[in-house]
Amino acid sequence: MSTPNEQNEQSATPSSKTTKLSTRKYLIFNLSGSVYGVPLSDVKEVIGLPSCVPVPNSPAYFLGLINLRGKVISAIDLKRKLSVPTVSAAVKRPAVILTEITSITIGCVVDSIQEVLNIPEEQIERSIEFMRDRELIQGVARLQGRPMIILLDMKKTTDISEVVKLKAAA
Repeated sequence: MSTPNEQNEQSATPSSKTTKLSTRKYLIFNLSGSVYGVPLSDVKEVIGLPSCVPVPNSPAYFLGLINLRGKVISAIDLKRKLSVPTVSAAVKRPAVILTEITSITIGCVVDSIQEVLNIPEEQIERSIEFMRDRELIQGVARLQGRPMIILLDMKKTTDISEVVKLKAAA
């Protein structure tokens, strides 16, 4: 007769452990009608879009600075950064995805947040050879009954080298 612990160990089959390890959580959001996602582990916080102070002589995608609870944060327009064309429909609920890269917090402005979604690794196409900026993209999630989701590499997408130069010049 097996003990309850032995029964639990037997019920945790290797395949169920593999399944847990091969699923990752992503924050899903919209840009100009397309669906994107970033690993939830790269997201520090999500906030509504506060007022933004423009910075002279900054890149076109750099929206400016926002004040978040007394901390000054650089904000970038993710549509401009990724060269995603703007659609004519008005954005109803813009949001800022805050991420921290090498101790610098960056805010990425998106059209709207959809949800947090578990995406199994086997549902992600990683070989995307036809794209110009493929180093920014981790893959494309193909989930049944949903539009494709472009999964971004947040560290490469934000490319803080230009933000660091702007902060140094200030």
